[in-house]
Amino acid sequence: MTKRILQPTDENIERCARHVIAGGLVGIPTETVYGLAANAADDAAVASIYSAKSRPSSNPLIVHVAKTEQAEPFVADWNDDCRLLAEAFWPGPLTLVLDRSPQVSDLVTAGHKTVAVRSPAHDVARRLIERADRALVAPSANQSGQVSATDARHVISEFPLEDFPVLDGGACALGIESTVLDLTGETPLVLRPGAVTVRALRNVLPDVEVPVIGEQTNAPGTALRHYAPRTPTVLVESQRFDERLDELDEGVAVISIGPRRLGSQHVLVEMPKDPDDYARCLYAGLREADESDRGLIVVEIPPWSGGLWRAINDRLQRACVPPLNP
Repeated sequence: MTKRILQPTDENIERCARHVIAGGLVGIPTETVYGLAANAADDAAVASIYSAKSRPSSNPLIVHVAKTEQAEPFVADWNDDCRLLAEAFWPGPLTLVLDRSPQVSDLVTAGHKTVAVRSPAHDVARRLIERADRALVAPSANQSGQVSATDARHVISEFPLEDFPVLDGGACALGIESTVLDLTGETPLVLRPGAVTVRALRNVLPDVEVPVIGEQTNAPGTALRHYAPRTPTVLVESQRFDERLDELDEGVAVISIGPRRLGSQHVLVEMPKDPDDYARCLYAGLREADESDRGLIVVEIPPWSGGLWRAINDRLQRACVPPLNP
């Protein structure tokens, strides 16, 4: 299994760059989650991502670039707002949704009139993009709708029958997907919360708004059900947690904030109290609970305000639909 996992040496970066140029797929680390990368200008390679992930054709991909000059050919207008945001947050976990240029493939945009672009902050991803000398599409390296991968081994477990290489960049620093900001309307809209907070965005563009997203939009990661374990998962408020567990006849996997005393029939996955640390552990925790062979995962609802809690709750809500509550 680990033969597919490559250390990010210059030789292996070169090998993977040649593989991408030839139309192949490569698993890559980013600061957010691991991505499944392909040449953004190669329709056959892009189509192979959809096939490998069993990804719906309605779900667009994010174009990853190492420098803003690589993003400009994909968009109709790289305007002052784009420049200000790129200067403030690139490289980093901010995806911009912009009007597309005519040359962008419908496969990349899922037929939308917009395109999503970002510049990852991970050294390995940037080295690959620079060595391949082309923009890459790189959705999360997992089966569509399932828990995102934050470790090279997760990628292998998601694609055991594939033979694409995976560059090992260690555990992802942030552990949660990028913030997605739509700049195509009169008002900038956060379509997906992430590590670049609304407060940080408003320091650059004061009129940023956060709508309620109830269905797949023109941005990736906004489907009603996403980031989900295979085991049914429910959210429970902290004050009802012990009561809810007492009502259950069988053992469950419990994801709690901090330590919790449980009966021996349950499996505990203890999560950090700090939102940054929680985000880094989120998907690994969901995977651990999913692999516990229990029939239900019960998640303690985190706080909603402060730091990354909004983004964490967004992922958990989508992982638990339906139902949102037990």
